[in-house]
Amino acid sequence: MKQFFKFIFATFFGIILFLLVAFITIVAIGASGSKKTAEVKTGSIIKLSLNYEIPDKTISNPLAAFDFSAMGPRSATGLNDLIAAIDKATKDDKIKGIYLQMGVNPNGWATLEMIRERLIAFKKSGKVIYAYGVAVNQRSYYLASVADKIYIDPNGGLELTGFGRQIMYYKGLLDKAGVDVQAFHVGTFKSAIEPFTRTDMSPANREQLTVVYGDIYNHMLTKLSEARKIDTTTLKGIIDSIKAENAYIAKDLKLIDDHLYYDQVLAQLQTLAGVKKEKDLKMVEIDEYADEAPEAEKGKNKLAVVYLEGDIVDGDGKTGSIGGDATAKLLRELRNDDDVKAVVLRVNSPGGSAVASDLIWREVTLLKAAKKPVVVSFGNVAASGGYYISCAADRIFAEPTTITGSIGVFGLIPNFQKLLNEKLGVTLDEVELSDHAVFGGGTKPIDAFEGAVIQRGVERVYSEFKQRVAQGRGRDTSVIEAIAQGRVWTGNQGVANGLVDEIGNLDKAITFAATTGKLKDYKVSIYPEEKSLSEQISEGFGDMKANWIKEELGSEYLIYKNVQKLKTMNRIQCRAPMEFEN
Repeated sequence: MKQFFKFIFATFFGIILFLLVAFITIVAIGASGSKKTAEVKTGSIIKLSLNYEIPDKTISNPLAAFDFSAMGPRSATGLNDLIAAIDKATKDDKIKGIYLQMGVNPNGWATLEMIRERLIAFKKSGKVIYAYGVAVNQRSYYLASVADKIYIDPNGGLELTGFGRQIMYYKGLLDKAGVDVQAFHVGTFKSAIEPFTRTDMSPANREQLTVVYGDIYNHMLTKLSEARKIDTTTLKGIIDSIKAENAYIAKDLKLIDDHLYYDQVLAQLQTLAGVKKEKDLKMVEIDEYADEAPEAEKGKNKLAVVYLEGDIVDGDGKTGSIGGDATAKLLRELRNDDDVKAVVLRVNSPGGSAVASDLIWREVTLLKAAKKPVVVSFGNVAASGGYYISCAADRIFAEPTTITGSIGVFGLIPNFQKLLNEKLGVTLDEVELSDHAVFGGGTKPIDAFEGAVIQRGVERVYSEFKQRVAQGRGRDTSVIEAIAQGRVWTGNQGVANGLVDEIGNLDKAITFAATTGKLKDYKVSIYPEEKSLSEQISEGFGDMKANWIKEELGSEYLIYKNVQKLKTMNRIQCRAPMEFEN
């Protein structure tokens, strides 16, 4: 009888879970399918709120961006559609201006740079940008600095803290848990392994972070100085002493134009739009405006733009990652498509699997051999494996603040023997018919012979990596070695040391590809193509789980994410040293 009730309870729980998932699916798809279309009237104002993680390409899967707190999909409009919408608004006579809602912007500096450039072009067309916020972080302020007017709530604040980085180290935690991490790497600056093998920052990592953050910091100071007409020395002094501690002081320092309440800002927008009542103010959400009309196509020839975003993983991967097999297959199809005349890769990746990276690199070389120009545009990060898959291109463009390089290799093999034996009381025994039959299983230490085998593999991949870069960049491997060693660089520094050809955005890369391919009448085709509804639902459940965990853990999510990542690093990795912040 006891087993019977257990069975009944399990069945009942399963039905409830199924119904909950079905309900969430219906809500998500319904919300996605019932998106509003913008009603644009003369005097309209575009509302631009970018306080979410902006993907390079719009996420169409409503489950992948599901917000449990709101029980609906969160904004998933990608950089591609945002840029297209701002460009369209620049030419739209019905649009009077942009209302930029400031807040806690979490996006990378290269993403901000591209949007900021478009906002400057919007202003140059004679239109106006007003920015307003309450709690405004440094990235949000950097984006808003181009606005005609910047306002902060009288009780709000401006967080200008400059650049720095605090890294969390897990060796002490792993030691207490009885987990030994055996690391194999090449490259003095390849610091991705450090959080699992050290309790503090290595001198080499401290050096590279100081140089990279210093370059981005100087870039930010220069751009803010130009926008707000405050010299860089004064700005640095404001940041070092945290002078802008409230909205009133920020105004006195000329960082903002005034401290106003939201209704006062709305009154200014009404004047701009030429209406007397707040209810007559026509505010158009950027998401709706971006969806208003599909891009017109022209010509038979295709210029393929392939978005490669996220970790590089073995197999097919999923939305938010770059699957080695799936990407290689896609590039192969483009190579064999006679209508495709040129290919632009939009790369935004810290790297990952060395094997998957090499598969993609191979297909890029074959595209070039087929006489199809291959041009790369770097996003926020194109480092390690992200650089590996790009180095064979005809030309590489990057933003000044792109993080790139990190030409180095590593592998981590955790040993859970102490955890199992001493903490959990679990023991293992084995039968080996050869000397190393259970080598690398993670339940016993790697011996010296096995360690030497792994290290040779790491060094072989590193040697191949350098050769790939030397071949692609037309340099000797000794030159590449001097800028490799796992060291990261900014886009500006990449131009100086030859890893990047030119500072420029995705549009510049597309123009270069079209010119190189001698294309006049062509259409830009976006890849990967959208997945079927069934594929989106299947894939979306995993993303929903990740979103739920992230929302529940909050600031502790980074610990969970990094410990989880340790499980995937047992194979040879081409991965950037860390996630870059500030």
